[in-house]
Amino acid sequence: MPAYKDEKRNTWLSLFYYEDWQGNKKKKQKRGFKTKKEALEWENNFKLSANANMDMALGAFVEIYFRDKEGELKERSIKNKRYMIEAHILPYFENKKMNEITPSDIIQWQNAMREKGYAQTYLRMVQNQITALFTHASSIYNLSNNPCKRVKKMGKPDADKLDFWTKEEYDKFISTIEVGSRYYVIFEILFWTGIREGDAYGKIRLKLDKPSKYKGLS
Repeated sequence: MPAYKDEKRNTWLSLFYYEDWQGNKKKKQKRGFKTKKEALEWENNFKLSANANMDMALGAFVEIYFRDKEGELKERSIKNKRYMIEAHILPYFENKKMNEITPSDIIQWQNAMREKGYAQTYLRMVQNQITALFTHASSIYNLSNNPCKRVKKMGKPDADKLDFWTKEEYDKFISTIEVGSRYYVIFEILFWTGIREGDAYGKIRLKLDKPSKYKGLS
Protein backbone atom coordinates (compact mmCIF):
# COMPACT_ATOMS: atom_id res chain seq x y z
CA MET A 1 0.00 0.00 0.00
CA PRO A 2 2.08 2.94 -1.26
CA ALA A 3 2.06 6.48 0.14
CA TYR A 4 4.33 9.20 -1.17
CA LYS A 5 5.70 12.38 0.35
CA ASP A 6 4.83 15.58 -1.51
CA GLU A 7 7.95 17.61 -0.78
CA LYS A 8 6.56 20.84 -2.23
CA ARG A 9 3.46 20.85 -0.02
CA ASN A 10 5.00 18.90 2.88
CA THR A 11 2.04 16.51 2.83
CA TRP A 12 1.44 12.89 1.85
CA LEU A 13 -0.16 11.46 -1.28
CA SER A 14 -2.09 8.20 -1.53
CA LEU A 15 -1.72 6.59 -4.98
CA PHE A 16 -2.82 3.03 -5.73
CA TYR A 17 -4.75 0.64 -7.97
CA TYR A 18 -7.89 -1.18 -6.88
CA GLU A 19 -10.68 -3.37 -8.23
CA ASP A 20 -14.25 -2.09 -8.16
CA TRP A 21 -17.28 -4.24 -7.43
CA GLN A 22 -17.36 -5.36 -11.10
CA GLY A 23 -13.73 -6.51 -11.02
CA ASN A 24 -12.44 -3.59 -13.11
CA LYS A 25 -8.95 -2.35 -12.24
CA LYS A 26 -8.82 1.39 -11.58
CA LYS A 27 -6.33 3.99 -10.39
CA LYS A 28 -7.04 6.23 -7.39
CA GLN A 29 -5.15 9.06 -5.76
CA LYS A 30 -5.73 11.67 -3.09
CA ARG A 31 -3.46 14.43 -1.80
CA GLY A 32 -3.20 16.52 1.32
CA PHE A 33 -2.68 14.01 4.13
CA LYS A 34 -0.70 15.32 7.08
CA THR A 35 0.96 11.97 7.82
CA LYS A 36 1.83 8.74 6.02
CA LYS A 37 -0.41 6.85 8.45
CA GLU A 38 -3.47 8.93 7.46
CA ALA A 39 -2.77 8.29 3.76
CA LEU A 40 -2.50 4.53 4.29
CA GLU A 41 -5.64 4.41 6.43
CA TRP A 42 -7.59 6.29 3.77
CA GLU A 43 -6.40 3.84 1.10
CA ASN A 44 -7.41 0.85 3.20
CA ASN A 45 -10.90 2.25 3.92
CA PHE A 46 -11.38 3.15 0.27
CA LYS A 47 -10.54 -0.38 -0.90
CA LEU A 48 -12.89 -1.89 1.65
CA SER A 49 -15.64 0.46 0.52
CA ALA A 50 -15.06 -0.34 -3.16
CA ASN A 51 -15.65 -4.02 -2.41
CA ALA A 52 -18.28 -3.43 0.29
CA ASN A 53 -16.26 -5.46 2.78
CA MET A 54 -17.94 -5.44 6.19
CA ASP A 55 -14.54 -5.04 7.82
CA MET A 56 -14.88 -1.37 6.91
CA ALA A 57 -15.73 1.42 9.34
CA LEU A 58 -19.36 2.49 9.69
CA GLY A 59 -18.42 5.96 8.44
CA ALA A 60 -17.27 4.44 5.15
CA PHE A 61 -20.37 2.27 4.85
CA VAL A 62 -22.62 5.31 5.18
CA GLU A 63 -21.36 6.47 1.78
CA ILE A 64 -22.13 3.07 0.26
CA TYR A 65 -25.61 3.18 1.77
CA PHE A 66 -26.40 6.56 0.21
CA ARG A 67 -24.84 5.48 -3.09
CA ASP A 68 -27.19 2.49 -3.20
CA LYS A 69 -30.22 4.53 -2.13
CA GLU A 70 -29.65 7.39 -4.56
CA GLY A 71 -32.22 6.16 -7.06
CA GLU A 72 -34.71 5.07 -4.41
CA LEU A 73 -34.96 8.02 -2.01
CA LYS A 74 -35.94 11.59 -2.78
CA GLU A 75 -33.27 14.24 -2.47
CA ARG A 76 -34.83 15.84 0.62
CA SER A 77 -35.10 12.43 2.30
CA ILE A 78 -31.42 11.75 1.69
CA LYS A 79 -30.52 15.20 2.98
CA ASN A 80 -32.42 14.75 6.24
CA LYS A 81 -31.28 11.14 6.76
CA ARG A 82 -27.68 12.19 6.23
CA TYR A 83 -28.10 15.05 8.69
CA MET A 84 -29.36 12.75 11.45
CA ILE A 85 -26.66 10.17 10.76
CA GLU A 86 -23.88 12.74 10.83
CA ALA A 87 -25.23 14.46 13.94
CA HIS A 88 -26.16 11.44 16.07
CA ILE A 89 -24.55 8.25 14.75
CA LEU A 90 -21.12 9.08 13.32
CA PRO A 91 -19.86 10.76 16.52
CA TYR A 92 -20.21 7.35 18.22
CA PHE A 93 -19.54 4.81 15.45
CA GLU A 94 -17.71 6.52 12.58
CA ASN A 95 -14.42 4.66 13.04
CA LYS A 96 -15.82 1.40 14.44
CA LYS A 97 -15.91 -1.56 12.04
CA MET A 98 -19.34 -2.70 10.88
CA ASN A 99 -18.72 -6.32 11.86
CA GLU A 100 -17.48 -5.33 15.33
CA ILE A 101 -20.44 -3.24 16.48
CA THR A 102 -22.37 -5.25 19.07
CA PRO A 103 -25.86 -5.07 20.57
CA SER A 104 -24.19 -3.73 23.72
CA ASP A 105 -22.71 -0.86 21.68
CA ILE A 106 -26.17 -0.01 20.37
CA ILE A 107 -27.63 -0.02 23.88
CA GLN A 108 -24.92 2.31 25.19
CA TRP A 109 -25.53 4.62 22.23
CA GLN A 110 -29.27 4.62 22.94
CA ASN A 111 -28.63 5.53 26.57
CA ALA A 112 -26.42 8.42 25.51
CA MET A 113 -29.12 9.64 23.12
CA ARG A 114 -31.83 9.47 25.80
CA GLU A 115 -29.74 11.60 28.12
CA LYS A 116 -29.89 14.45 25.62
CA GLY A 117 -33.59 14.95 26.31
CA TYR A 118 -34.97 14.59 22.80
CA ALA A 119 -38.65 13.86 22.24
CA GLN A 120 -39.59 10.18 22.00
CA THR A 121 -40.68 10.55 18.39
CA TYR A 122 -37.35 12.12 17.41
CA LEU A 123 -35.44 9.35 19.18
CA ARG A 124 -37.37 6.83 17.08
CA MET A 125 -36.47 8.75 13.91
CA VAL A 126 -32.78 8.57 14.81
CA GLN A 127 -33.09 4.90 15.73
CA ASN A 128 -34.60 4.21 12.32
CA GLN A 129 -31.47 5.58 10.65
CA ILE A 130 -29.01 3.22 12.33
CA THR A 131 -31.44 0.33 11.87
CA ALA A 132 -31.62 1.12 8.15
CA LEU A 133 -27.83 1.06 7.86
CA PHE A 134 -27.48 -2.37 9.44
CA THR A 135 -30.51 -3.81 7.64
CA HIS A 136 -28.98 -2.75 4.32
CA ALA A 137 -25.60 -4.18 5.29
CA SER A 138 -27.20 -7.50 6.26
CA SER A 139 -29.53 -7.93 3.30
CA ILE A 140 -27.25 -6.62 0.53
CA TYR A 141 -23.68 -7.11 1.74
CA ASN A 142 -24.07 -10.22 3.89
CA LEU A 143 -23.24 -8.74 7.27
CA SER A 144 -23.60 -11.83 9.42
CA ASN A 145 -24.66 -10.15 12.65
CA ASN A 146 -27.13 -7.27 12.72
CA PRO A 147 -26.81 -5.76 16.23
CA CYS A 148 -30.03 -3.77 15.90
CA LYS A 149 -32.13 -6.93 15.60
CA ARG A 150 -31.34 -7.93 19.18
CA VAL A 151 -32.04 -4.55 20.75
CA LYS A 152 -35.37 -2.92 21.48
CA LYS A 153 -35.93 0.26 19.51
CA MET A 154 -35.74 3.48 21.47
CA GLY A 155 -38.40 6.17 21.30
CA LYS A 156 -41.99 5.97 20.10
CA PRO A 157 -43.39 6.03 16.56
CA ASP A 158 -46.26 8.33 17.57
CA ALA A 159 -46.46 11.12 20.10
CA ASP A 160 -48.61 10.55 23.17
CA LYS A 161 -51.89 12.41 23.24
CA LEU A 162 -51.63 15.83 24.90
CA ASP A 163 -47.88 15.41 25.25
CA PHE A 164 -46.83 19.03 24.74
CA TRP A 165 -43.26 20.20 24.43
CA THR A 166 -41.94 22.87 26.77
CA LYS A 167 -39.96 25.69 25.20
CA GLU A 168 -36.74 24.08 26.46
CA GLU A 169 -37.66 20.70 24.94
CA TYR A 170 -38.54 22.31 21.63
CA ASP A 171 -35.25 24.25 21.53
CA LYS A 172 -33.32 21.01 21.98
CA PHE A 173 -35.27 19.37 19.17
CA ILE A 174 -35.17 22.20 16.61
CA SER A 175 -31.41 22.58 17.08
CA THR A 176 -31.03 19.16 15.40
CA ILE A 177 -32.84 20.26 12.22
CA GLU A 178 -30.98 22.15 9.54
CA VAL A 179 -31.92 25.84 9.62
CA GLY A 180 -33.82 26.87 6.51
CA SER A 181 -34.76 23.33 5.48
CA ARG A 182 -38.36 22.39 4.72
CA TYR A 183 -38.70 20.45 7.94
CA TYR A 184 -37.30 23.34 9.98
CA VAL A 185 -39.97 25.66 8.60
CA ILE A 186 -42.73 23.11 9.17
CA PHE A 187 -41.83 22.53 12.83
CA GLU A 188 -41.47 26.26 13.46
CA ILE A 189 -44.97 26.86 12.11
CA LEU A 190 -46.45 23.98 14.13
CA PHE A 191 -44.85 25.01 17.41
CA TRP A 192 -45.29 28.78 17.33
CA THR A 193 -48.77 28.98 15.81
CA GLY A 194 -50.41 25.92 17.37
CA ILE A 195 -51.98 25.09 14.00
CA ARG A 196 -53.20 21.54 13.53
CA GLU A 197 -50.84 19.21 11.69
CA GLY A 198 -53.32 18.47 8.90
CA ASP A 199 -54.05 22.15 8.27
CA ALA A 200 -50.36 23.00 8.24
CA TYR A 201 -49.62 20.23 5.76
CA GLY A 202 -52.29 21.43 3.35
CA LYS A 203 -51.16 25.04 3.40
CA ILE A 204 -47.48 24.23 3.10
CA ARG A 205 -48.13 21.83 0.23
CA LEU A 206 -50.00 24.53 -1.66
CA LYS A 207 -47.18 26.96 -1.01
CA LEU A 208 -44.54 24.54 -2.27
CA ASP A 209 -46.52 23.38 -5.32
CA LYS A 210 -47.53 26.88 -6.50
CA PRO A 211 -45.35 29.49 -4.77
CA SER A 212 -46.26 32.32 -7.13
CA LYS A 213 -50.01 31.94 -6.49
CA TYR A 214 -49.94 31.51 -2.72
CA LYS A 215 -47.74 34.39 -1.67
CA GLY A 216 -49.85 35.02 1.41
CA LEU A 217 -48.57 31.84 3.05
CA SER A 218 -44.94 32.98 3.24
